[in-house]
Formats: sequence, C-alpha cells, structure tokens
Amino acid sequence: MEEFDNHSLFNLHRSIIKEHMEFLYKGNITVDVVNILLQIVKNKFNEFKIDYSLQKRIYNIAVECLENVSDHGVSGSDIDSIFLIGKVDGVFIIGTGNIINNNVTNSLESSLNKINTLDREGLKLIYKEKMTEQLGSDSNDAGLGLIDIALKANNKLDYQINPVNAGQDFFSFQVKINL
Repeated sequence: MEEFDNHSLFNLHRSIIKEHMEFLYKGNITVDVVNILLQIVKNKFNEFKIDYSLQKRIYNIAVECLENVSDHGVSGSDIDSIFLIGKVDGVFIIGTGNIINNNVTNSLESSLNKINTLDREGLKLIYKEKMTEQLGSDSNDAGLGLIDIALKANNKLDYQINPVNAGQDFFSFQVKINL
C-alpha cells in the first residue's frame, strides 16, 4: 500500500474546498449507513440556512440516491461507494458513485437518457405509467426513483459509466438542485 503523506492530504483538502464539497463519504453503503448519512444530511441543513421546502426536496433526493446505491450497487466489491453533497453558486449537488454489474449498464443508460429528454410534463406522464405498471406486477423496481429525482431536482441527471473489469462498471451519478 502506498503511503498517504501530508502533501497528499493537503491536495485532497484543497480539492474538497475547490469542488465545494460540504460532505463526502467513502465506504460500503448499507441500509444502516444510509440512515446515518441521511441524519448527517439533516444536520447539514442548519449550516445551509435554506427554507423547509428546499430541505425536503434535497432530503428526498438524497434518500432516492442512497437507496439506489444500497439496493443496486454490487456489495463486497474492492471499490468503495461514495456519497457527497456540495453547494456552489446557488446550486446543491448530490453525487453518488458505486460499482454495478455491467449486465444492467445498457438498460440504466437507456433509462437515464430517456429521462433526460423529457420535460416536466413528460416526466409526470412516464411516472404515472410506471406506477400503473408497478401496481400490476410483483416488482418494486420500476425505475420510479430516477424519475422522481428528475422531477424533484427539476434538472437533467448527470451520469457517467466507466468499465472497471470484465463484469463490472463504476456508475457516477450527480443531480443538481437549484435554490
């Protein structure tokens, strides 16, 4: 293992400040960790000094993002998941990164691209369609979370998928919430 020296720590600190990260977590994201991270998000609201309706939107988006990582990320991977919250120029940023099996990459990418082409009314319509589909099936994974995030954020969803090995990819996801 390479030594982590003071210069590296200094560079990391400068990077966190430069990128306006208010909170960053790296590790395994389990249901228990999700609960702890959501409590930290709530505690951060005192520092942000924002109104309740914006707090509620940010919190709900954080819940969806963390549940996606917890439910769909590959557990036991050598690569940790990440969760971050930042605030820059009147915009809150919530980001996640996690390992996914690459057999879901194409459908995930297709869903995200479709969501990003829709306006607010289109998102509401597809949300209702997915809800109807879900009522008629045993599945609880109808892609509603991503649509809900796009509706609450009122912004396009930013993502990137990078290959890690023959069977896995790293999925980076970022959502911006305007004040």
